[in-house]
Amino acid sequence: MFAAALTILRKDAKLRLRDRSVWVFAFVVPLALTYVFSLVFTGQDEFRFTAGVVDLDGGPVAEGFTDGVVPALVEEGLAEVTAFGDEVAARRAIEEEEIGAAWVIPEGFSEQIDAGEGGELTVLVNPDRSLTGQVALGVADGFATRIDRAGLAVAVVIAAAGEVDGDGAGAGAGGGAGAGAGGEADADAGADADAGAGAGAGDEADADAGADADAAAGAGAGADGGEHLGDLDPAILAEVAQRAAEAGPLISVDELAAADRQLDGTTYLAAGMAVFFLFFTVTFGVTGYLEERQQGTLPRLLAAPIGISAVHLGKALGAFALGLVSMTVLAVASATVLDATWGPVGGVAVLVVAAVIAALGVMALVGSFANTAEQAGNLQSVVALVLGLAGGVFFPMGAGLLGQLALVSPHGWFLRGLGDLAGDPAWTSALPAAGALLVFGLVTAVPGLLRMQRGVR
Repeated sequence: MFAAALTILRKDAKLRLRDRSVWVFAFVVPLALTYVFSLVFTGQDEFRFTAGVVDLDGGPVAEGFTDGVVPALVEEGLAEVTAFGDEVAARRAIEEEEIGAAWVIPEGFSEQIDAGEGGELTVLVNPDRSLTGQVALGVADGFATRIDRAGLAVAVVIAAAGEVDGDGAGAGAGGGAGAGAGGEADADAGADADAGAGAGAGDEADADAGADADAAAGAGAGADGGEHLGDLDPAILAEVAQRAAEAGPLISVDELAAADRQLDGTTYLAAGMAVFFLFFTVTFGVTGYLEERQQGTLPRLLAAPIGISAVHLGKALGAFALGLVSMTVLAVASATVLDATWGPVGGVAVLVVAAVIAALGVMALVGSFANTAEQAGNLQSVVALVLGLAGGVFFPMGAGLLGQLALVSPHGWFLRGLGDLAGDPAWTSALPAAGALLVFGLVTAVPGLLRMQRGVR
């Protein structure tokens, strides 16, 4: 049986090599679409926004933002910030699309914080750049929160000191800066800005070490007499400074790992196109079988001393080999030409083999419902398109409900497996997704073969 299957395989291979449609679907179109999409979506993996800052105060609290928070954003490559002399200039820049948002620190901001009266940090946003606006609001809100924390630390220390000294003097919480509704941004770059500052009416804040020791002395209000912290005992100020210094850095930028292990844009497109057209490529095995039946050559084959199983095996081996070569060529070409990163060879090989088996099974089942090669081709194209869209081959489905729905498709499991390899380079991390693909293949292949065998009888 195996010798007969190999003979059928060699015959089909010669026919397919002469078929231009095989070359188009297996190699040319997937690679061309990947290249085009990679040009369209270039730079989507990294988020960088433009903003402006207007410092009308010039006080130490304002310097904590302009000399601490803003430079940290720039150094991390998250933002390009321009300083403006007044709010009018900032608004004009937003209207002319030069920047996406602007922070405005009003005059007297530091004095209000020092006096415990609170302050207001205004954020101007461009309504057409919602993500930039959310990031800018998040930065301002974090800065205000850190000022509130510094003020609270001051209040606790002064109240404790009043009890020790027996003068009954307690201090109110330090003034907080209101920045409106803070927002958080989840950028495709995977970077999250958690911005905040501890600053006051003392010296300039230090962007690297967090709130400077002397800067902490300006946060909060004095005891019931309204005195400022500069009039208090140096020992108290030292403890206040220590509390503020322990508050953390003015700004920290951390890379967040997505729970579902995301691929970079080029790799995602390359893998998506490869597995999408894989399902079109393997259909030639099923349609070839139906062509044999239509043209009357299948009965002649069965008249020879070979069984129907040898014919099925030969057709399946031809489709499997074609799918495997197609996936391998596309993976190597996209990695070489487009700098796609598929992952460790062992894990990718396991996923590719499992994906080809899944595609064979699904297309065999679909083709078993057709009577002619044309009908099979139409049905298989529809199913391949629907499964590809459901699996998210053109765009990531995310980690929510759509992400879970993508797992009803072999395409979704293949991309999930590559994502697992991106997070864990061990080839074994691809086994869960590969197992799911094999289940797809076996569950669909068995009824498909049984139906085609009944059709022969």
